[in-house]
Amino acid sequence: MQGVTNRGLREVFGSTVRPDVLFTEFVRVRPGSATPVSNADFTEATTAVAGIPLVVQVIGSADEGVVQATRDLVSRGVEHINVNMGCPWGRMTSVLAGGGMFRAPETVEPLLRELRQIVPGSLSVKTRSGIDDERQIFDVMSAFEAASIDFLVVHSRTVQQKYTGTANHDLTREIVKRSAIPVIANGDVTTVAQAKQVMEQTGATGLMLGRGAIADPWLFDRIRGLAPDKPDGIARRRELARHLSLLLASYETIFYGDAQILAKLKSVVALIKDPDQRRWCKALKKQQHIVSLRRLLEASMTEDP
Repeated sequence: MQGVTNRGLREVFGSTVRPDVLFTEFVRVRPGSATPVSNADFTEATTAVAGIPLVVQVIGSADEGVVQATRDLVSRGVEHINVNMGCPWGRMTSVLAGGGMFRAPETVEPLLRELRQIVPGSLSVKTRSGIDDERQIFDVMSAFEAASIDFLVVHSRTVQQKYTGTANHDLTREIVKRSAIPVIANGDVTTVAQAKQVMEQTGATGLMLGRGAIADPWLFDRIRGLAPDKPDGIARRRELARHLSLLLASYETIFYGDAQILAKLKSVVALIKDPDQRRWCKALKKQQHIVSLRRLLEASMTEDP
């Protein structure tokens, strides 16, 4: 999730609930530059949590320097690459990058074949189902298989849907049945019940958790049966306050100044949709200084039922 899954957040998730795999935000390729990957993106791409594979997302087309960027990443020690064909925002839909790659499906296989020769670990694709037609994905399935990618992450919404409506996991099931590649289901998994339903409905190899896990970090362990169902009320607030306190401490080591640190933390708070925490989240987002935010989190961690 661009702007959210930075190395600070990955460190906290890796030290608490330890997802099986972690993904970076996507590396932004700078077309025509002698250094297509910025130093900041190199830092993000090479900061892993011990014992958890880190998959680095790249976004762009062959003409925009993705192949050279991947070579540079691999030369810095990156093992696993994921090509983003799903981003629904900004220029990614107007050029052959992100969700825009559906505009020229003939470019997908050559790009992936080149990357397959470079990437030492897993090569994967994260995709939407199409731009405005959810069956566009079937135009590129053969390209994925011909390039021998290792797995496919499918968010069964179109690019135009962005995050509206619901993910069509009947379509995910069809993709699983027609694919020779392991498929990871993504989209609208925010509870244990939804996780179970999607796995049973689709036959997918696994799940990618994004917004649901940001809002409820213990969702990984709840699905594994290692944590109880999500609490509510004050117990839920204490749980969230502890997590946000860890994030705040992590962000203070990599970002600078109250404005930047608070903006990063508030982007996480914005994804917490619990109705009974609405007023509390609103209070968090109103804080203008780290000291006042920390004070509010500390009070919430010790709040009595």
